[in-house]
Amino acid sequence: MKKVVYTVLILLLTLPLCGYTLKGGVTFTVEQARKEAFADVQYRLPQSIINAHLKDPNYKENMKTKRKGYIDMGDRYIAFYSDDTYAILYKNNMYYEYYYHLNGKLGMVGKRTSTSYPAKSYKYDTKGKLQSVILYIRKGESYSFTPSGQLSAHWIDNKCYDLNGNLIIERY
Repeated sequence: MKKVVYTVLILLLTLPLCGYTLKGGVTFTVEQARKEAFADVQYRLPQSIINAHLKDPNYKENMKTKRKGYIDMGDRYIAFYSDDTYAILYKNNMYYEYYYHLNGKLGMVGKRTSTSYPAKSYKYDTKGKLQSVILYIRKGESYSFTPSGQLSAHWIDNKCYDLNGNLIIERY
């Protein structure tokens, strides 16, 4: 009886060491991505959120880092784009992204639904009107749609392509 108890005990203690971690990816067709992206879409953003960020409060400091890639500034992240815009994501609120022109004036505000994948992001102009809906499938891949639901772009890593596969913008 002692042998049976020890054998069972050894088996129970070693079972966790024999487990697998299953890693799976999320895959979508364009139609599934569209449906997911537009579920619970918010077509307007409150003007109070926009007005608080009309000018980049750290403009001079941010411009010193221009064109050095995706930068960790301590309290915020900055990414520069090939269309002469840059985005700021503040670490104290990872749900909002602020897109500025190189003169430091706000161009768009992005609102994320989650900080994990898959996630959605809605981009609004400075009047609070929805400009695009983005579905982040996984790190490095997302689909962008117009407010009417048409696929407009596909991001793969740091490159954004149009429907014909032409490069339209890069993130440095």
